[in-house]
Amino acid sequence: MEFPQQQKPAGDGKIIYPPGVKEITDKITNDEVVKRLKMVVKTYMDMDQDSEEEKQQYLALALHLASEFFLRNPNKDVRLLVACCLADIFRIYAPEAPYTSHDKLKDIFLFITRQLKGLEDTKSPQFNRYFYLLENLAWVKSYNICFELEDCNEIFIQLFKTLFSVINNSHNQKVQMHMMDLMSSIIMEGDGVTQELLDTILINLIPAHKNLNKQAYDLAKTLLKRTVQTIETCIANFFNQVLVMGKSSVSDLSEHVFDLIQELFAIDPMLLTSVMPQLEFKLKSNDGEERLAVVRLLAKLFGAKDSELASQNRPLWQCFLGRFNDIHVPVRLECVKFASHCLMNHPDLARDLTEYLKVRSHDPEEAIRHDVIVTIINAGKKDLNLVNDQLLGFVRERTLDKRVRPKECCIGAKVEHFLNDLFDQQWDKKKKKKR
Repeated sequence: MEFPQQQKPAGDGKIIYPPGVKEITDKITNDEVVKRLKMVVKTYMDMDQDSEEEKQQYLALALHLASEFFLRNPNKDVRLLVACCLADIFRIYAPEAPYTSHDKLKDIFLFITRQLKGLEDTKSPQFNRYFYLLENLAWVKSYNICFELEDCNEIFIQLFKTLFSVINNSHNQKVQMHMMDLMSSIIMEGDGVTQELLDTILINLIPAHKNLNKQAYDLAKTLLKRTVQTIETCIANFFNQVLVMGKSSVSDLSEHVFDLIQELFAIDPMLLTSVMPQLEFKLKSNDGEERLAVVRLLAKLFGAKDSELASQNRPLWQCFLGRFNDIHVPVRLECVKFASHCLMNHPDLARDLTEYLKVRSHDPEEAIRHDVIVTIINAGKKDLNLVNDQLLGFVRERTLDKRVRPKECCIGAKVEHFLNDLFDQQWDKKKKKKR
């Protein structure tokens, strides 16, 4: 959108006020300013885009309302009323705003954004006006005018930070809906999302912030789901720079990448479509601790109850299974611990896991051999059908192992109890069949 040539007020540029409204200057009291502004607000509220004569008549007033006297006014009520007027002016004169100076437009939108902080207190006598301001801005998509400004990102960042900071559990669905409409239009109709703007969204997913403001988390979650097609590329670029290129300086959230991946996966796996190959790359890292961190993350993603990641991304799944044979003991141990959870939530993956558990049941590390048996026993206790004959074979083999060390006596007892329970269950099934 190109900015039109500055519109000129009718006549000699004299400010014309609505009937019954006297001149508004710094010579009158704040109470009188508020009184007169309320009448101006009513005039602009009643105007529509087809009111050509009135639009021209009150153009000088529209320009006057964007003067420093109003934008820097110390009185809260004055600022709110002016913001409501300006929002209506953008609606009435759309798509060509009467303000053509880039600096002036920036000042106006930063001013309006600051007034939106008043949405926080739903019990305030002025809340309905704050709601009207939000509703008007969202309906008209007024902030989209800022796309043509070189530093529009500063405005958008302040807007997003403001909305995420003020939303709380006293807001109804309409407030949440208008906030969502306002932010999603900026994301979906712009040329892209900068890292700074993305950070204002993602920071609400980090556990510490999530626990502080659940409503901000829900707003961010809904926003990401609505804009997934647009924002996915920006998310992929962020993780690519941090995970693959090692540029942690691109964002203050770089140290939280694994927490963010887990949250984004829970919100919508589509948000991570281009990120999963990056995780496969990290699984092959030369750094054992780095591989361990990625294995822990993927264990949560693959093992989640409703996760379809293993079937939808077979290359990543196979690469993950390869870590069962990792040279780093903690990585192998983490993989074995994951197997128990995975067998319970995804019995269809038992075949894939069996071969790897078989190898680990003969692992040179006692702790890993121990956990293989515990994994099978825990799964079998939950549902015997989760344990196939091969897995049961590993358990039986353990009871016959003459090399069991004293420290492993505890697991030997567990194996014995498990096999006794298994025998009892099978005996009960036979008796039921005879009946």
